[in-house]
Amino acid sequence: MFGDIAAGDWIMLIVRWAHAIGAVAWIGGSAFFAFVLRPVERANPDLVRPVLRPLGSVYRELVDISVIAIIITGLILMFDRLTGNDATAAWFIVLGVKLALAIWMFYLVWHFRQSDFDPIEQPKGFAARLSWLIGYNAMVFFGVIVFFLASILRVLFENSIAS
Repeated sequence: MFGDIAAGDWIMLIVRWAHAIGAVAWIGGSAFFAFVLRPVERANPDLVRPVLRPLGSVYRELVDISVIAIIITGLILMFDRLTGNDATAAWFIVLGVKLALAIWMFYLVWHFRQSDFDPIEQPKGFAARLSWLIGYNAMVFFGVIVFFLASILRVLFENSIAS
């Protein structure tokens, strides 16, 4: 069973797995902060705030590792697909959108780090209106979209192989 699989296929399997795990850790952690910790913090600020700072520092390390893993494995996966003849125009378009959103997410992480962003603090005024695009919740929103685009890329690739 395993003897029929080439070493390169095993490596690519591990690369895909590491890419997916990095994305799940980052987006899953962001969703946990946005949909669990923030509401609990608003309901019980004195109880939760002392725990949030240590959690935030651990989460920051998780994001750092995840971003590095996603970038390295994403480049490997992209060049693996580009070196074959199975990438279609639709595949390139979806990849371009996925890359643009991923770059925006990486920029948001960098921007939040530069500005001492507090993911617990709610935006106010005009920033509250744009928080879906530039705020912490954008990580979750765009992350889910990137996951969806990754699934589309997979289907497009499999369809091009089948035809």
